[in-house]
Amino acid sequence: MSVRVVVREAGVVDSPADLALLDPGELARAERKGRAAPFVTGHALVRRVLGELVGCDPARLTFERRCATCNSDRHGKPNLVDAPGWHFSLSYTPDVAVVAVAHGADVGVDVEDLTDADFEGFAAATLARDEVDGFEGLTGHELLVARARVWARKEAVLKATGHGLVVDPSEVLVSGPGEAPALVDWRAEEPRPGTIAIADVDLEAADHRAAVAALTAQPLEIVVGRQPA
Repeated sequence: MSVRVVVREAGVVDSPADLALLDPGELARAERKGRAAPFVTGHALVRRVLGELVGCDPARLTFERRCATCNSDRHGKPNLVDAPGWHFSLSYTPDVAVVAVAHGADVGVDVEDLTDADFEGFAAATLARDEVDGFEGLTGHELLVARARVWARKEAVLKATGHGLVVDPSEVLVSGPGEAPALVDWRAEEPRPGTIAIADVDLEAADHRAAVAALTAQPLEIVVGRQPA
C-alpha cells in the first residue's frame, strides 16, 4: 500500500485568470509582493488542483492556517476547510510553481532553482557536518544539482511537519545527493513527528529540482503533471 501524492507544475506567468481565482486575503498578500506573479501563479495552481481533486469550484475553496510551533491561526501551514483529509503544499521560484496534494497524510513540497544553490556558505547554512562528505568531488553543474536536491528534500520535510524554517535545515539530516531520498536523522529540539517518507520529483523545468515529503510510514506514489486547465 502507498500514499498517492499528486504533484502539479506550472510556469510563472502574469495571468488575469489566475488573479480571478484568489480570495481577498490572497489578493492583499499578492499586492505586498515585489513581484506578484510567482505568488499568484502558485496560489491559483493550488486552487485549480484542489478543485479538480475534491470536485469544488476553485474560486470558492476556503483555507485556514495553524502554526505547528505556537498554534497561532494567523500564520503557519494552510489547510483546506472544504474537504477534511486533503493536505497540500506549495513552493515556487520566480519561474516555476509546484503543488503537492495527498489524502490522509500531511505533505510538503519544495522546489529549488539551481542558481539559488550557488553561494559560498551553502554547507554552513544548510548541512550538518556529517552531510558534507556526500558532496565530495562534485563541482560545477553537478554540485549545484546535488545542493538543490538535498536542499529541496530538507525543506519538503520541514513543510510536511509544519515547522518550516523555524527548524534549522542543518538539524534535519537527509540522504546524500547520490542516494535514494530518506530522512536520516532529526536533531532539532522540536519533537520528531513520526515517520516521514521522501521522494524526489522530476520536473519539466530542467534548471530546477524538487522533492516531496509526507508524514507516513508507507511509500509514496508520485503522480506528476502540468496544471489543470
